Amino acid sequence: MIPPTPAIIQHAYERLRSYGTPAYVVYMTDENGDIHRIAFRGSDEMMNDAQLIRGEPLPIANIYRAFVGPLSITVHEAVVRSTLGASAQPSATPEAQEQSSLVSDLRTIATVSAHAKPVYTVDDRGIETVDGYQDYHLQLNPTLDPTRYVLRDLWIDTTTYDVRRADYVTTDTNFPGATVYLTVNFAPVGPYWIAARWVAIYHFEGPGTPFYRELKVVEMRFPETLPGWLWNQHDYDEHRREHTPDPLEHIFDATAAP
Repeated sequence: MIPPTPAIIQHAYERLRSYGTPAYVVYMTDENGDIHRIAFRGSDEMMNDAQLIRGEPLPIANIYRAFVGPLSITVHEAVVRSTLGASAQPSATPEAQEQSSLVSDLRTIATVSAHAKPVYTVDDRGIETVDGYQDYHLQLNPTLDPTRYVLRDLWIDTTTYDVRRADYVTTDTNFPGATVYLTVNFAPVGPYWIAARWVAIYHFEGPGTPFYRELKVVEMRFPETLPGWLWNQHDYDEHRREHTPDPLEHIFDATAAP
């Protein structure tokens, strides 16, 4: 018998909270041969995104806080392999944990009875198979601002209550006017629960042609500390002008510690 939907969501929320949140994640993405290196700070979900060019002292980088991030439903990368060492488990602060969009939205759903008006209504769509796992499929229908409450479907493991897949309808500031239909699959990476595969279809108003994107992470590291100027555009550009050595230059080397 399928449990009541509030119980499924509450269990999923508690399961997500049981995973740690690393202070920093550095990962390499591949989108049809376009290789980028992204440094992510968990405390505020800031991202330093640079095209990977070997040998450049400090590459040109775009620094932003966006809908995408490796620790939440907003990630747009697919994790292929992790190089996290078994002993490397950075501690997580409550503030960093609260930055997970999926945790935040699930908390909102799980406590929906405390609101005068629920932000979602939830429909039970039965049990479906996702990547070989049996999952409860829940359909979410926002009753308030749909641009803020972007979750549309959840697939939650019937045994562990891990969130295996999430669908949402959102936007991308890099593509004004586009509606993004995003699907994210999740999997464990070391001691963390990470977005494991990402695909999105961009639809435009008017004559724009929809297009499809899929990115893959080919390397991932969890450093314990990184300099703060990596996430400040002004400070980062100053360091480029001063020819500061790249603190991430060797992070993916075979001999580098995870």
